[in-house]
Amino acid sequence: MNKVNFFLLIIFIFQTLFSSSAFTNESVEVSFSKSWISEAPPTVSVLAGYTSIHNASDKPIKLINVSSPTFSRIEIHRSVLNGDMVSMEKQESLEIPAKSTVLLSPGNLHLMLFEPNNPLRSGDTATLNFSFSNGHNQTIEATVERRSSNEHSHEDHSHHHH
Repeated sequence: MNKVNFFLLIIFIFQTLFSSSAFTNESVEVSFSKSWISEAPPTVSVLAGYTSIHNASDKPIKLINVSSPTFSRIEIHRSVLNGDMVSMEKQESLEIPAKSTVLLSPGNLHLMLFEPNNPLRSGDTATLNFSFSNGHNQTIEATVERRSSNEHSHEDHSHHHH
């Protein structure tokens, strides 16, 4: 067997060992679902982002930073009701308890996305990078959506190509 083949075999073995299916520790512990950004008028410089973060591991993990090439900065905020006033409290980090899901949703925890590079329209996507205290980083795509509880306007006809 010549050196090149041997080298390729080694790489193949490594890729097989370290592919996501074999990675039962870090990478599959955190998963995201329902990631979206609330559409806002072009003049608005701060958008709100929502997602749900699931921690499948048996110890809590902390979300310590969120960043995006699309926004100048991203903060984690919690809406807190004081009497009849709602105030936004910036969270330095967000703990996701073991074996549970933290839902970022309107009126509760959410991401504040500051100064988009360009106005985001419904249907656009933005890349969000999540960094966790255990060194795990995960990148997700969030889709900009109109906030409407009634008819979801996903059936718009611009998608039909003949």
